[in-house]
Amino acid sequence: MASPIHVLMTGDDLLEPASRVLAPIGATIETMSGPIEQARMIATLSARRFDAILVRANPPLGAAVLDAAPDLVLISKMGAGVDSVDLAAATARNIAVMTAGDANADATAEMAIALILAIRRDVVRLDARLKAGIWDRGRYIATELRGQTLGIVGLGRIGRRVGEMAEALGMRVIASGRPGAAASTAAGFAVLPLDQLLAESDIVSLHCPMDASNRGFLNREAIARMKPGALLVNTARGGLLNEADVAEALASGRLGGAALDTLAAEPPKADNPLLSAPNTIITPHIAAETAATMERIAVMGAENVVNWFVRREMIVDRLVNRAVLPRLKNVSIL
Repeated sequence: MASPIHVLMTGDDLLEPASRVLAPIGATIETMSGPIEQARMIATLSARRFDAILVRANPPLGAAVLDAAPDLVLISKMGAGVDSVDLAAATARNIAVMTAGDANADATAEMAIALILAIRRDVVRLDARLKAGIWDRGRYIATELRGQTLGIVGLGRIGRRVGEMAEALGMRVIASGRPGAAASTAAGFAVLPLDQLLAESDIVSLHCPMDASNRGFLNREAIARMKPGALLVNTARGGLLNEADVAEALASGRLGGAALDTLAAEPPKADNPLLSAPNTIITPHIAAETAATMERIAVMGAENVVNWFVRREMIVDRLVNRAVLPRLKNVSIL
């Protein structure tokens, strides 16, 4: 393709490392900041030719938006989740959708383990009680992680790392594919049907991507299959939960606690029932927000562009919609 390559970047916080990768190939980058709604995306994409989109935030990339960019051939996510992309619409238009691979896997897995430890050992609640003048030593007895069963829903890069870390802590690890999908057995964990995983787990940790098939799957019915008093951890997508059902289960004690790094609407509205639910830790979707991870996702997301347009290569492990593979011409698959 003749230069310059035109790239739209939704968000400018990672512009500097992405530019370092793209500048040598003569690519031009236009950035969008702030809230990005569908109408704004359509207007921006219609104003000029764009060959690729570097997705930093999660703008809506549905059929109407993609139709506004007839020259678009690549959507490269600076991260792992692609739930804002209509994959069927992208595939129908021969647009490859790629991620930054495992760039955020270590950081997110660390955060999941931190939340598991914090909620299992009551770190936040005990801290608040001590600062309120309540000394619990002599009255409080904790539960160790060793010997507990951790159920991982979604055995991708992050889920596998969480499982490895949990095994190092002496936990029994079982896994399930995301609802409606089979899990790989490559990690060596016992892979069970989701219902069985829910029934056997002391702690359930979510690590699956979200789409229309599993939105809100962790609902009242799923919670009823869990052990009474089990804990829930979510560092994936808030929309995987039916938040009202989870809050209800926390209030009744059916769930023993929840540690969440993500919510369905972010930032949450004041009336979100999880904000007032007992035994709950909520952090502001920062599991992957480390300096090293931010550098990696910017570089790897931009590398997808360089590989495609200059080297005519594609790292297939980063490709989400693999149905486009048979249509790719003169591209080496790595």
